[in-house]
Amino acid sequence: MKKRNALLLATVFVFIIGCEDKKSQESKMPVENTTEIFSHKNKINTKEKTNHKKRDESPSTLTTSETFILKDFKGEAHTLTINHKNISIKDITSPVLLINLFTTSSLPCKGMIPYLSDLQKKYKHDLFTLGIFINEPQNEKNIKTFIQEHNIDYFIATGKDNSTFVKTIRKGLQLQENFSLPLTILYKEGNYYIYYEGATPIEMIEHDIQEIIK
Repeated sequence: MKKRNALLLATVFVFIIGCEDKKSQESKMPVENTTEIFSHKNKINTKEKTNHKKRDESPSTLTTSETFILKDFKGEAHTLTINHKNISIKDITSPVLLINLFTTSSLPCKGMIPYLSDLQKKYKHDLFTLGIFINEPQNEKNIKTFIQEHNIDYFIATGKDNSTFVKTIRKGLQLQENFSLPLTILYKEGNYYIYYEGATPIEMIEHDIQEIIK
């Protein structure tokens, strides 16, 4: 009888140990898999954000504000003040400011123009679009022809302050001197929001405009 009880006790003990080992092994596997998947997913998300949107979170090198008067070929003018990365326009109350730096010789720049015109029409009560000619001679006749050919119905700055204005913008965003064009920058009520360097899907820009005016 004692032998039978001892044998029974030993069997129960082995069974319990086996269950504990199995339970321990089963509890470890999902944790390891979860960790690997989570790390891989984070890397993918980080890469996607870097490729799609480029945000500048570092401090600006500007220490004082600068004011510019930007004019178009018709003589219309707007006064802009840049303070660090932020911009205010004295006579514009639209919650969204879109600045587009471009040249007439760049195909990506020219390809973006009709989409910017569409955005300005669609969000005319919430958006003010400002185009800035850069890196090229400012010939009034050629500029006027270019604007008419591309049916541009948003403000295009053509004055002598353009180059200094662009330089100040570049320093504020801490961009390299040879940054890619077109450069499109969004501001929310005068505060820097995001910029897009190079050709960018217009859907992405419109999505951010919608986020601003929510």
